[in-house]
Amino acid sequence: MITHELIERIEGEAVIDFRSDKSGSIQEATIRFLHFRGMEAILENRPALDALVITPRVCGICGHSHLIAAARMLESVYKNRKIKISLSPKAEKIREITRICEILQNHLKWLYLVMLQESAKIVGSEPPGALKALYISSKINQIAALFSGQWPHSSYALPGGVTCDPTHIEVMQALSLLSEVERFVEEEVLGSRSERFSEKMEPNDLLSLKGDFGTLLRNFEQLELLDQGRSHGRFLVLGEHNSTLSSYITDSKKADSDFSLVHEDDSRTFARGGTTYAKNALYDGEFVETGPLARALVLARPTVRELFSRYGDCAFTRITARMDEVVYLTAHVRSLLSTLELREASFFVPPPIENLSGEGIGIVEAPRGSLIHKARIEKGKIMEYTIITPTQWNLGNGTAQSPGIAQKAMIGIGGIAKASLIFRTFDVCSVCTTH
Repeated sequence: MITHELIERIEGEAVIDFRSDKSGSIQEATIRFLHFRGMEAILENRPALDALVITPRVCGICGHSHLIAAARMLESVYKNRKIKISLSPKAEKIREITRICEILQNHLKWLYLVMLQESAKIVGSEPPGALKALYISSKINQIAALFSGQWPHSSYALPGGVTCDPTHIEVMQALSLLSEVERFVEEEVLGSRSERFSEKMEPNDLLSLKGDFGTLLRNFEQLELLDQGRSHGRFLVLGEHNSTLSSYITDSKKADSDFSLVHEDDSRTFARGGTTYAKNALYDGEFVETGPLARALVLARPTVRELFSRYGDCAFTRITARMDEVVYLTAHVRSLLSTLELREASFFVPPPIENLSGEGIGIVEAPRGSLIHKARIEKGKIMEYTIITPTQWNLGNGTAQSPGIAQKAMIGIGGIAKASLIFRTFDVCSVCTTH
């Protein structure tokens, strides 16, 4: 039996065509993204700096990530042409603060607006208040806005640094707001001290957490989904930051990631007679998972590493990795704010971009995984622009013989509602995927 399921409560919409057997078990799932936005085409023949204004509007959640990827891409063009371009440690840290704030607010919105709501609907319970997400995301976005000027769709980063020059008062304001975020994470999300996550937490410890994260895990336990949703066990981190390492991980090996092995596949798109606007992103010809689970495994963070060693890349591990990253990155933002040297320059003027020709690549770790901007520029004008988003990695459409990451995770799940919930563990974003 084939059933068409509209997936809402995500960024945009998606449709999954489920093929199930007589018992209702999912045998195959085809993911379709039906809304085309054409951001890459919009960028062609525009001045190169326009990318700093247009690309943050690819997504309403990940605008900072797209901005920083675009700025890194332009800086890469300079460097590839052997033209010196400088970036101060202060500017690097400010970019990291805003990028991480974006990850934090995304993960907490995912928890409260998507996962708790959808799992409670199936369980038949009352979910925690969704307004919690609006409260805490407003605090996080205020931290980001102290440096970026606004949220979303800021353009504060540009080749050579950032446009802001924060004062001690603004740093103190950011630290005060961060204290509210830390309190919320401990009291509402975890119901526990954050320090427990810096050590190895056992599965029973996680399931007994009194906060809303514990509620989500118990919902999955009640639905018998905790150890379900396994995929290929291949993970990729491409972005280089002071809070991540780039690596490729499988069950048998860990190696440095190699961008030359990345390519897009459009064989399932409408352009080739398919049923989706989304291209697949592949690494060495294979589907790989990116995002919080991949990043946690690369850094060998103890709680996630322990879960993965016991259960593999199932829903329990994947959900915990996203919340574990909230704890880890909240502490990292505090470190960045506390070590920000305000006397350093925010911006070094680069050579005129109007004379610049060449190719560049900008890669960052966005909330959902590795984000790539690649462009070819001639005399300061964009000739070609390519964006590869995290959702392309995680929600790619393979075949019955070689399914994509989320497709494989849904195979064998008992029923469409449960399979759709597993699908959401990947933090779906439609608008980024059909750029």
